[in-house]
Amino acid sequence: MRHCEPIGLRVESGDAGLLRRLDAWRGEGRVHSVFTRVVNVLTPRGTLIALAARGAGHAPRTLAADVTDWAGRGLLAGQAAVFAPGSITLAVPGRPVRLTTAGARGWSAAAPSVAGLRPGARATAADLLDRCNAEHGVRGGMLGATPGAGPMEAAIVRALHHGRTLLLDAIRAGDAGLMRQGVLALLGLGPGLTPAGDDFLTGLCLVAALPGSAQASLVPVVRDLASARPERTTDLSLATLLEAADARARAELLDILRLVAHTAAPGELHAAARALLAIGHTSGSDTLSGLAAGLRLEEELRGPL
Repeated sequence: MRHCEPIGLRVESGDAGLLRRLDAWRGEGRVHSVFTRVVNVLTPRGTLIALAARGAGHAPRTLAADVTDWAGRGLLAGQAAVFAPGSITLAVPGRPVRLTTAGARGWSAAAPSVAGLRPGARATAADLLDRCNAEHGVRGGMLGATPGAGPMEAAIVRALHHGRTLLLDAIRAGDAGLMRQGVLALLGLGPGLTPAGDDFLTGLCLVAALPGSAQASLVPVVRDLASARPERTTDLSLATLLEAADARARAELLDILRLVAHTAAPGELHAAARALLAIGHTSGSDTLSGLAAGLRLEEELRGPL
């Protein structure tokens, strides 16, 4: 059989933490799932990472390659992914693809603290984010059912609102048992690669995981349930949620939090929220709902200083 030289691609940038860990991951993983803009890969240690096309945006566990898209390259779920120092080779029969990481720019996924803001600033930001979401967001998840929704969608939306209320009340009360019930009520709830309940949890948990957060008791509950009940949702959702529990998130969320932390002008915050809303179908709206709820609850729990 003729040996096929791999097609070489360069990783242009990526999660700095992931780039540091890659050299320790030697051996064979596998392709998890393939989309036009992203290929998800399981490392030899079972960690889910993403290989994104150029311009797909920065996110935790993500590397951005110098490729426009992944279409037409013969990539399929289940194919081997061979990890070696400085490279990942996707074993496409007849035309393997090798990504090299030398010279890749590192990007930090760490979120900033909003603990030092003056009283009222977090609530003001939350109000603006909610208004932007109501005006430009997509219904079908946390924002409510779409007009003329069928019984299945209506039932999911009711369940989402019940889980949201249960979880927020549990955080207010500091009741870990009720927090578990609230997280389980939302985990995996809704259709898609990242269900609406998970997206809301991601935004909320991210605020809870920020340095100095008054909601920190939520984080171990989310970590425990996401690890103990992985069958409840998708691999991609679990990875995103666990990163949020480490105060790590995609660039669009970090942009919003940085603007909140620096009490930026409303127009800047509105523009950043619009960028988040462009993600997925309802994912941006659902994540923004969780982020706004977290900021408002943070203000409430801190009270007047």
